[in-house]
Amino acid sequence: MRCAALFGLLGIAPDLDLLFGIHSTYTHSIGAVLIVGLAAFALTRERLLAAACAAAWGSHVLFDWLGADSSLPLGIMALWPLTTEFYQSPVTLFMAISRRYWLPGFVAHNATAVARELLILAPLAWLIWRARAGAPPLPTSNR
Repeated sequence: MRCAALFGLLGIAPDLDLLFGIHSTYTHSIGAVLIVGLAAFALTRERLLAAACAAAWGSHVLFDWLGADSSLPLGIMALWPLTTEFYQSPVTLFMAISRRYWLPGFVAHNATAVARELLILAPLAWLIWRARAGAPPLPTSNR
């Protein structure tokens, strides 16, 4: 259960960049995924757990890349530190989330976007949960 909470937090952590006005930049990149994986390994010395932490962070990067973007610059800085270019998938699975709370239709639009995300991701989460049900637990550090 602790791993699920950790992975959930790592999955939303890239959006902490919103607090600093640098959304979809460094935290939404392969560089950030690598840093998270290396940090997790340095803390735990568990390769599988470190890879799972990196994958949790990376899932956010992947899903944002697959999402529509209505704010400039469009896309995410996916390949940082190799480049600071922004990339957006030609295939859009997820709707853009509006932060313009003062506009009419704000709540309805975002509710529709969240419902669509749940329709896409809930079956995937269920399949992963079912696959993990029979698997051994991820190793945790004995420290």
